[in-house]
Amino acid sequence: MKTGFIDWTENNLNLYVFEKRAGQYNLLDSSSFPLEGELDTEALNSLPVARCDNICLSVPLDLLTLREQAFPFSEKDKIRDTLPFELEGVLLGSTSDYVIDHIIIESYEVGSRVLAVCMEKSRLKKIIDMFSSADLEPKLITSLDARLSGGKSEALLEAAVSDAAIRAEAARQEVSGPLINLRRDELAYMGDVVKLVGKLRMTAVLVLILLIVLAANSTFRFMTLKKEHKLFTDEIDGIYRQVFPEDKKIIDTDRQFRGNMNMLIKKKTALGGVPVLDIMKDIAEQNNKNVTLHEFSADGKNIIIKGTAKSFEDVEALKNKIAALFKEIKVTDSGATVDKLINFTIVMREKTA
Repeated sequence: MKTGFIDWTENNLNLYVFEKRAGQYNLLDSSSFPLEGELDTEALNSLPVARCDNICLSVPLDLLTLREQAFPFSEKDKIRDTLPFELEGVLLGSTSDYVIDHIIIESYEVGSRVLAVCMEKSRLKKIIDMFSSADLEPKLITSLDARLSGGKSEALLEAAVSDAAIRAEAARQEVSGPLINLRRDELAYMGDVVKLVGKLRMTAVLVLILLIVLAANSTFRFMTLKKEHKLFTDEIDGIYRQVFPEDKKIIDTDRQFRGNMNMLIKKKTALGGVPVLDIMKDIAEQNNKNVTLHEFSADGKNIIIKGTAKSFEDVEALKNKIAALFKEIKVTDSGATVDKLINFTIVMREKTA
């Protein structure tokens, strides 16, 4: 990642390009451009800052308002919170019109001395807008002269250090850990947030496109499966109508098919255990001319025959003849008719192997 540090001085624009490797910033290149008159967008456009990921800026001392203050404590955050109240009445106008940071000059047991570094918000905003118009919005705005002086007033009164190597090293230190940064409060750098929002927005668009593609694919598959399901359903209904043509209305093919099959199985069970024709053949083969059979029934367990005979002896003779073929033979009902014939009922069971 490359960082371009623009060192804006009274007479020059110095550019230092650093590259971060293994957590350290190394100077890759430096250049200097003479500055005639006021800094403008045209001068900024001439800076070779291509491929720099971040831009940092050092402003001249004459754009800053500097005030030295003493505090009975040395905590940096506490000083930052208290400093605006201490500067009230010291700065021209209200402290709310300024962006304020500070450098701790000296710390001791009972307090500290600090250098307050201030800039009017209106002026700072114009500088940010000017650099942004040249696509050089600074992430950090500091002062190399303030760092080189250590915040000491006597050093600030001396001529500014002009040695390029010294200023480049000071720039490297500011990039690594700035002493001050005037981009704070409502003028804080939001470029990283904007980039993040842009990435999130792009990600959201890609996710939306992916969801649309997946939804379209799912819809297509659903329609295909629905069509196939209808074809299978129609085919099953057709087969059902062939098997059970008496069912004119089909509501639930599976349930109706199971119901009909269960009914057929029950009928088969009820009839399958009684070989009706064989039983009637066995009885007829007894060749008893004095007995006439006129009713035969079976309930899957008992076999029942009804008929008439010329005498009780003929009924008993029939019973004895079929005793070898059946079991549990009982004459449950017998009686004489008006024509002197005997009505009888015989109940028996089929022998099992």
